[in-house]
Amino acid sequence: MPLSLDEIDAFARSLKNCPKCGSSEGFWVAANREKSYVQCKYCGAILEVYEVFPGSEKGKGSKSFFRRLKQ
Repeated sequence: MPLSLDEIDAFARSLKNCPKCGSSEGFWVAANREKSYVQCKYCGAILEVYEVFPGSEKGKGSKSFFRRLKQ
């Protein structure tokens, strides 16, 4: 199930600096049916946003975001 636009926007706002260039200028948000992205406004690095569910019973039901630099 794809992330909602609100969840993607909240993730983009939680990023303080670009992991590639360190800029704090901000991110553009983009999404399609299968994938969600944020793009650094300064250097153009694209981060693909994923929803991650823990594998243990302890954290069942909780979710967090994982980002990966897409080159």
